[in-house]
Order: sequence, then structure tokens, then C-alpha cells
Amino acid sequence: MPSIDLKRMLQHTVSDEYGDLVTRRTGAAVRDGIERLLEAESEQVTAIDFGAVRCLDISCADEIVAKLLLQHGNARCIVLTGLSESHREAIDPVLERHQLAVVAVDRSGRPELLGTLPDSMRSVFSVIAQVGDAEPDEVAARLALPADATREALDQLLARHLLLTSEAGGFRAPTPA
Repeated sequence: MPSIDLKRMLQHTVSDEYGDLVTRRTGAAVRDGIERLLEAESEQVTAIDFGAVRCLDISCADEIVAKLLLQHGNARCIVLTGLSESHREAIDPVLERHQLAVVAVDRSGRPELLGTLPDSMRSVFSVIAQVGDAEPDEVAARLALPADATREALDQLLARHLLLTSEAGGFRAPTPA
């Protein structure tokens, strides 16, 4: 999975001296740079790495995360990596305001969902994140949910590019290699 280092993108699009993602104008410049990379990339999963970014404000989170999801989230899976607690504090309200969700991979490598989703979808995702690759029947059994409700949640997660189909025919969470 290709990974975009936000600090490098910031330095490339705005200034070599910056390490913080603050102001809407800065966020728009960084997003434009990311979009140019996405247009040239054929992969359907892209990681955006926040690991080297010191500070992220809400306006930049809106410009980068929300607008990328709104413009590309129906065609591509975007995974956030390297998030600190302060990054999450800026991203969470933006996702809620736009009714969006995104996969984030924590520092241990475990995928999780950020944003607004029904509990049933979160539960299904959680099982798949724990198992690594699961068939619908296995997920339904682990959650004691009816098969049709489980399948509906899986289909919704897949449609929102929050899950991927696996080579074995099941479902898996998108994670960096």
C-alpha cells in the first residue's frame, strides 16, 4: 500500500520549515499535493502518515481528511497512520460533522474505525480487525448476529471502503504491509 508522508508533503507544497498542519490554506495546499499523487496512483488503498506531523488543527483536518474522504472515499480506501492523541482530537469532530468514517491503524498495527458509524458496523469491523480475514458466517457466529444483518454491515463497510475483500473470499481490514 502506498504511503504519503504528510510532513514531506507539507514541506514540498508549503515550506521546508514547517512541521505543523495549521490553517485552512495550508491544509488545502497539502490536500492538492495528495490529490496529484492519488491521480497518478492505481492502488485502491493509500495510507496517509501523520507520524512526523507535530500539530494538526481542525481546519487542516477538515481540508485534508474530510475533503479527501468526500472526494475520493467512494473510489479508494484511505487509511490514516501515525496518529497521536492530539491528531485524533482534531480529526474526530471533523469526521462527526461530515458524518464520515475512516480506518486508522494504531501504533501497534491494529486497525480501528474513527468517525460516525452504527454500532453494528463497528462490531463487525472489530471482529475482522481481530481475526485478520473472516467469512461472513464466522463474523455472524462471533457476534451472535443473524447472517443477513452481518452481511448487510459487511456490504456497507465494503461500499464505504472501510473493508477489503480478501484473496480467500472473505473480508479483511486495510492495513499497511
